[in-house]
Amino acid sequence: MGISEKVMEALRSGILLNERVTTLIDKVDRVDQDVRKINDRLIRLETMVEIAAMRPKLSGDSK
Repeated sequence: MGISEKVMEALRSGILLNERVTTLIDKVDRVDQDVRKINDRLIRLETMVEIAAMRPKLSGDSK
């Protein structure tokens, strides 16, 4: 294998690595968005539970 073939192979490997990293970045961004949405939903649920816990219990709710 000549030097020019080695250089071309190194360039191909670099380009392939770049494409894979770009794809991985896109996937990580999507996961980040999903986690943020889940976090927002969890905060809303926690708030609802805290509000419900602060409400005075009615005398008929003895169960």
